[in-house]
Amino acid sequence: MELKNKNDDYKKLKKQYHDIMDRFPNLQLIFEDDEVFELNKEECKMLQKIIQLGLKIDELEEYSLFFLGGKETYFYFKKIGILKE
Repeated sequence: MELKNKNDDYKKLKKQYHDIMDRFPNLQLIFEDDEVFELNKEECKMLQKIIQLGLKIDELEEYSLFFLGGKETYFYFKKIGILKE
């Protein structure tokens, strides 16, 4: 939720992703319904773009989760007395 609300790069990537999926219904069917289609040249380019966007989105989510886990660990260690102020 923090990424959706506070990270502009994440918002832009998600918007681009959804815009492409809305413009190219065959791509949507490939990803969501496991349909098989022959794609034209433009759809192939957009498939590449969708995959790139998906990788960037995943990277931002993993980065955020990593630091969220680190923050939670810090407070847990502090609570059980491993870390002192």
